[in-house]
Amino acid sequence: MLTFLLLTGCGGDLSGFIPTIQFSRFDVTDLDFDHIDTDFVFTVDNPNPVGAPLDRFQYDLSLMDVSIISGDDPNGLELVADGESEVALPVSLVFENVYDAITATRGEDNVGFGLAGAFGFDTDLGPIDITYDEGGDFPALRKPTFKLGKLKVKSVGSSSVDFGLNVDVDNDHESTFAFTDMGLKIKFAGVQVGNGQIDTVGDVEGATTKTLELPFSVDYADAIDAITALATGEQLKVDLDADVTVSTPFGAIPLHIDEGGNVDVQQ
Repeated sequence: MLTFLLLTGCGGDLSGFIPTIQFSRFDVTDLDFDHIDTDFVFTVDNPNPVGAPLDRFQYDLSLMDVSIISGDDPNGLELVADGESEVALPVSLVFENVYDAITATRGEDNVGFGLAGAFGFDTDLGPIDITYDEGGDFPALRKPTFKLGKLKVKSVGSSSVDFGLNVDVDNDHESTFAFTDMGLKIKFAGVQVGNGQIDTVGDVEGATTKTLELPFSVDYADAIDAITALATGEQLKVDLDADVTVSTPFGAIPLHIDEGGNVDVQQ
């Protein structure tokens, strides 16, 4: 309990003894295409010569004016005497749940956030609550989407066949995504036939869909299904299993791709 009554002598004017609060920043501690862990950090200045326990920490976080999480958790926090303390509100969000709640974000890298609430102290004169209402930009990371296109026969050698698999990549962000360091495995009709490593896959500008070609080679014997499909004009069941690094406005982030479908084979 803050002994404001003793500090003021008469217990009348608390104006010089009530801590002040300022939102400082938010620190992203973990981020991928599925979730974000971040700390909303406040600076609290306690002018009193004694430490102060934080009895209440009320918060309501909204994204694009839609309330996402709220609560009251002081979590044993205590302010240092006669100085500044940092108080962090840890937040973990699953992006899928967030985007189910807010409106469309295509063409945006960030969405607006609002964070409002109060810091509460129990004093000799009763409870004191200091409100805050902050806002800014919050990272809104969305997975690019992939759709398999045509499978092209690039060249046929004596023992292997070179293919190029077209993949339509949709980037929902404002910023360009660059795809690099892809390791891929390919299945034809459920049978793994090829794998490879692509250092530079390509770039996809923001709010656009672009077709990228993934080159790979397979042994001729393993590619007989594709050659047969090419000869008969039938579609071929192709599965793509890949890991790729995606350059985003929030750094390089790994992404796993698992897509499949019946595709046309083109010579």
